[in-house]
Amino acid sequence: MINTLSQFAAGLLLGFGVATLSLAENASTEWDQLNPDQQNVLQKLQESWDDMPEERRQRLIKGADRWNEMTPGQRQLARERLQLWKQASPEEKAVMRQRMKEFHELPYELKQAMRKKYQWFNDLPESEQEQLRSRWRKLSAEEKQAIRSRIHNAPGMQQNQPQQDRNQLRKGGR
Repeated sequence: MINTLSQFAAGLLLGFGVATLSLAENASTEWDQLNPDQQNVLQKLQESWDDMPEERRQRLIKGADRWNEMTPGQRQLARERLQLWKQASPEEKAVMRQRMKEFHELPYELKQAMRKKYQWFNDLPESEQEQLRSRWRKLSAEEKQAIRSRIHNAPGMQQNQPQQDRNQLRKGGR
């Protein structure tokens, strides 16, 4: 009898837990639940908020939170990048998507090194940035390809590197 009651109680608790989890997953984020900063960023979407799938709402909320954490300079850069994206042709967008996919697949350490170099470049005075751009433009197609090949053949850059090896690099192994 006690064993049966224990099993019943355990089943009831398990069922309650699953039901609670299910309700939480299906819970909808209403406009009134957003904080004032989120509402401010997303104000143009208020009218269509109720018609949006929850997944999209969550992505937009995360984006609004990221936007609110940005510095004015970062926001300006984001606006400029969005404008470039809007003006890009479908072919250019396809190239951008492919580059993003390739970057996403790189080992964590290599992505961090690339971000560091990118930040280093952005921290340079505009005149030095332009000098580097000018040097790049003056290189022949063969010289540019040789540099690209050197980069792509650097340790950890091989795109066909097994996922296991990339995971080991992320964890500091190898």
